Amino acid sequence: METHESSIKRWCNAGDLPCETTAGGHRRITIGALAAFASRVQPSLDFLLLGEDRTIAIPGILTLRRGKVSADLTKVVTGWLLDAESFRITALVRLARGFGVSLSALYDRLIGEVMRGVGTSWASGAFQIGEEHRISESILDVLYGLQSAIEPGIPENAPCAVLGAMRGEDHVTGAMMVRTLLSEAGWKVAYLGRDVPEEDLVLFQRKVNAPIICVSATVSRSPESIIAVLQRLQELGGMDAGFIIAVGGSGIKAARRLVHQLSQPDRVIFFESATEFASWAAAFQSPHVLVRDETN
Repeated sequence: METHESSIKRWCNAGDLPCETTAGGHRRITIGALAAFASRVQPSLDFLLLGEDRTIAIPGILTLRRGKVSADLTKVVTGWLLDAESFRITALVRLARGFGVSLSALYDRLIGEVMRGVGTSWASGAFQIGEEHRISESILDVLYGLQSAIEPGIPENAPCAVLGAMRGEDHVTGAMMVRTLLSEAGWKVAYLGRDVPEEDLVLFQRKVNAPIICVSATVSRSPESIIAVLQRLQELGGMDAGFIIAVGGSGIKAARRLVHQLSQPDRVIFFESATEFASWAAAFQSPHVLVRDETN
């Protein structure tokens, strides 16, 4: 709910919205007072869906807007994921976007930080495999919801990208992040899901004349196996293929050192962050292929 400043002043002056006046004459409203007022006026607000954690979440959003992530917000979001309260994260994302925080920044700074923490906890034995899976599935709930909200705004004549998890890959969190970023940048996305053979990716690329093929690979894959998949895509596409290859994620630093082994290394692009990829996708003018790594 967007509210004009004059309405807030009127509510404060009438005593409906309690506030304090600073020495400089500004109104100061506590999060608690705002929550009590909002629950009476519009109880379905995203602000209220954050629950008692709103006192941490709202300052956390403001910190994100400054390009940083607070440890308190990361802890709160991890707790929501463990409790399968994806609706709270969806509300947080909507609020953050309303404050001018981009999806790519949320992925890089918040979700990425959460998933790195989950990976560390799992490696140390603090999390069991079931907890790791529950967190991943809760994030996917959020991403599917975002995709459903973004998709209707894509132009009918938009170019199409093909996206799927690399052959043998079961994790699709990174692929789904890429899907939402492409859609927000105005692309249609032919999403093929997990464990997609290279032959099917190229088949769909030809079917929809896609200038981008997106392939998700987790950090567990060796650099050599990533390069092998990229080479196979190039072989299937041929020398006159209508796509180039772009690789992203936490496992790409080692893989990019092997790019010279590809038959067409100049048709490969590497991305190390969601922000970098989102900018590229929005400005894209020529054929490319994306390989996006998972955060978990």
